[in-house]
Amino acid sequence: MSFNLVRNSRVFFTTNVNSSGIVQTTGLTGSNTYELQVLDGFSFSQNTQSETVTLNEAGEAPVRGQRSFNTSLDPVDFTFSTYMRPRVDGGVVTAEESVLWNAIAGAGALGNATLTGGTFGGITRTLATDSTAVITMTGVTATNLVIGNIYTVSGVTGTHPDEWNTAVRVTAIDLGADTITVSYLTAPAQAAGTTSGPSATNFALSTGSWASNPNSALVHFGGSNKHQLQTFGMVFVVDGIAYAVDNAAMDQASIDFGLDAIAMVAWTGKGTQLRQLAATAVTTGATPAFSGGLTGTATGKNTTAPYIANKLSTMKLISNIGGLSGTAYNVAITGGNLTIANNLTYLTPANLGTVNVPITYFTGTRAISGNVTAYLRGGAGNTTAALLSSMLAAASSSVDPKYFLQIEVGGGANAVHVELEMNSAMLTIPTVNVEQVVSTQITFTAQGAAADFSDYDIANTNELSIRYYAAA
Repeated sequence: MSFNLVRNSRVFFTTNVNSSGIVQTTGLTGSNTYELQVLDGFSFSQNTQSETVTLNEAGEAPVRGQRSFNTSLDPVDFTFSTYMRPRVDGGVVTAEESVLWNAIAGAGALGNATLTGGTFGGITRTLATDSTAVITMTGVTATNLVIGNIYTVSGVTGTHPDEWNTAVRVTAIDLGADTITVSYLTAPAQAAGTTSGPSATNFALSTGSWASNPNSALVHFGGSNKHQLQTFGMVFVVDGIAYAVDNAAMDQASIDFGLDAIAMVAWTGKGTQLRQLAATAVTTGATPAFSGGLTGTATGKNTTAPYIANKLSTMKLISNIGGLSGTAYNVAITGGNLTIANNLTYLTPANLGTVNVPITYFTGTRAISGNVTAYLRGGAGNTTAALLSSMLAAASSSVDPKYFLQIEVGGGANAVHVELEMNSAMLTIPTVNVEQVVSTQITFTAQGAAADFSDYDIANTNELSIRYYAAA
């Protein structure tokens, strides 16, 4: 009798699925299947719902038996954790977990470029007077672009590239003039009062929610207002026994800021069916090859990317949307958490005489929230005590306090770090924990904002942007 050992397990993300989201056992390649380095403690399971019929009758010899039926299968649940490991590859910043971020943040395929070439034209807005953040791009061929859809700009270089390489909505297409017009979901601050943008002759628009650039890599949620997100499958190979999760969707990502830990993300996903495949062997190397139950290859894991220590993390907190003005508070965090939840719900039939299986799912509220902990520090300056005092003073009149909140995992001054930026966050009154050293917990909820940061905007999808930075 052999035992299955977790140390011999391997985990793969794949978009090699059919139109129903079923994982295909052939056709695996390095462009559709990726090996993930996961931590100990990953799991995958699918539970059964049952119904028990009982009797309750009088008399000297009542029938007291019962009859049970399996009625339906729950959605598959899978969980695992990965470290956040930015690296430079091919001149751009990337990370192994890019496929996971792309899956949780939108419906578009990773790296699916729909436009390349062209130049930035005139900027027709100023931050003070126009909230549409309209940009004209000239000299382009607008192949496959759809007016009203969200795309990701990448490849813009020059001054402040991070502000230009982000999410836009296409508002107009002029095929005759090879010109498209886009509206930024978050207005580039550097465009204020100007009439021309940065020089960009090799930019691209793509449908994915992850975009790699020389300066940084971006995750945004601009295209996440969808009933269903990117379709993919998971393959768990445990000592040669392969299990596939069909029609998978990413439900939640949770980032913990524990000071004594390495920066990591806990991922939670669901699927419609869990299947055991035929025995599968996987070779090692930069391009793992499958044989047996699965055939093909995959992009291998990267074991040299740097890790990020949470203890180096810093935080910016400013009492205004966008952080362009307001009071900046000094908060040295001691811990915390940020959770992104898609709140997926599955539809399952209720036919008699069969075991019903989930047929599909829909997204619910996109909830981005969390908390940070810090010591309650008084004295001169805008400390945590000053923040508490300010919020208490406004508690009876401030319905929706507005803050800019940015957590730089690994420290913003370091070459390798991850930036979690919430331009419009609502804070609740910090709680006070009386211990040997008095501490406080600041709870926040990220919300959409108008492009010019004039107010909250529940329809906008710019609650959070995540940027990965790495050293060449």
